[in-house]
Formats: sequence, C-alpha cells, structure tokens
Amino acid sequence: MSRLAGVFAANVTPFDSRSLAIDHGWMQRHLAWLRERGCDGIVPLGTNGEGPAMSVAERKTVIDTALAAADGLAVVPGTGCASLPDTVELTRYALAAGADAVLVIPPFFFKNVSDAGVLAYYQRLCDAALQPGQQILLYHFPKLSAVPIGDAVVAGLAESHPGCVAGVKDSSGDFDSIVHWNKLFPDLRVFAGSDSLAGKTIAAGVAGVITAGGNLVPDLLQSVRQAVLAGQDPTPFQEQVNLVRGWLEHSPSMHAATKFLLTLFADLPLTAVRPPLVNLNSAQRDHLAALAAPFLAQRAA
Repeated sequence: MSRLAGVFAANVTPFDSRSLAIDHGWMQRHLAWLRERGCDGIVPLGTNGEGPAMSVAERKTVIDTALAAADGLAVVPGTGCASLPDTVELTRYALAAGADAVLVIPPFFFKNVSDAGVLAYYQRLCDAALQPGQQILLYHFPKLSAVPIGDAVVAGLAESHPGCVAGVKDSSGDFDSIVHWNKLFPDLRVFAGSDSLAGKTIAAGVAGVITAGGNLVPDLLQSVRQAVLAGQDPTPFQEQVNLVRGWLEHSPSMHAATKFLLTLFADLPLTAVRPPLVNLNSAQRDHLAALAAPFLAQRAA
C-alpha cells in the first residue's frame, strides 16, 4: 500500500504511424525518462493510454513491458473493459505478473445502470480475479464512461469485500467530488485525475495524482506535492503545470498533443494514436511547438 502514493503518469501508449503496432522500445525509453524526473508510478492502459483501443492480448504485452521497464516505479495498469470476463482476465494477468494494483473503470457500454449493477460487477470481479492481499483502484470518470461510481458502490464493496479496494481515482475534474471520498472513506487512497487541482487536492489529503501532465512534467507535479507536504506555497510550480495542461486541453486531441510534446520534452520519436483518435496535422504541431518553445527554453536555462 505504501507504494500507492505520489505522482503517477497516466502514461500514453505509442503506436507505429503505419502499422499501428505498439512500439515497446519507445515505451521503455519514456518510462526511464519519467523515473529520472521523479515520477512515483505509472498507470498504463488507462484513458490516456488508449487501453480500450487495444485487444486483451495487446494489453497484456503493454503490462509486460511496463513491469519489465518499471525499475522501481509503482505500476497500476488499467484493466477495465466493457465485459466482465475480459476485465477478470486482464486483472488476473496484471496482478499475477506483479502489478501493485489495477485501475478498473466501470463497464461503460450500457448507460443508466443502477448502483446495484455496478456493485455487482465489482463484486464479481473481486471474487473471480483477486487473491488475498491483491487490490483494485476504482476509476470514477463519469464524463467519459457515463457510468459513475456512487458512494453506495464503494460502501457496498467495503462491506462485502473488505480490503479489496485500495482507493479511488477521481477524474471528474470537480474538487468537491475528489475530496469527498476521503471524508466518507478515510481508509481509501484517493488520487486526483486533474493536473490543475494537484496542489489543492494534495493539501486536502489525497494520496496523489494520476494525470496526463505526468507524462510531460512529472518533476513539476512532484515539486507541487513536495511543497504542499513541506507547508510551502506550491503556486509557482502549479502555474507551470497549469500552463502545460492548458495546451493539452485546448488541443484537438489530448492524446496526440501529449505524444507530440514528448518529442520536444523527452526527445522521443513522434508516435501515433489509434483510430478513432486522430493525429495532429503539421499546423497543429507547429502551433504547439511555438507555445512550448519559451517554456522549454526557460526550463533549460
């Protein structure tokens, strides 16, 4: 449990621009770069990692690469799928391979399902996939999944499967939503999915952050966290994080923008997204490069 805290990158998955095959060598280089810059852990195969765009077999290879290249990073793969059997298979695989925990989004195809249905899904998952001591993180991202994780679901799991839920990642973007988990369930480890709320939520007691910005500025996010923990003002670092996050949010594709910016931030080759996501065109890349140039120059000075 002690490893489930701090700054985690919701790391992207690199795809070859022609074949759309996963570029495992690129991924290894990216993880080494993250580790050198103070990242505490990674979350492959989540939203930023395009997990739902891959087959179960492909996701297993990403898990293998992440664990082999982690070298001290905590690894929490996203194993949530639309179907319960696929989620069970991936969860078993990841935890047996040595993942610290897994991140599980609710089943996202059927909408307007009840708390009772979501609870039953997670209960079945825990029964079928977890060995003693193994745990899941619940992934609350209602804007994307359209299936929220209600308080009744968390309370029901605490009663029926005590110790199986390590915590919650809340990507709602709402401060009150993120911090309310700590108030209701103080034993859970809560992770904020919002770069712009990093300092504020850490000050409110969350265990850490799991964000897109972690791909690019894990050192700045770590500076935010350490400043808060030391009782210092994180604002100078938070403002820089917000700047980068703003570039991602105002881009036509956050995934494609992150991958392009990694060519500038980490000197990694340009890699692709998978359809239905679309890569940036040359004008969009030029615009991002112009925004990033003074920021990178200042950091290099």
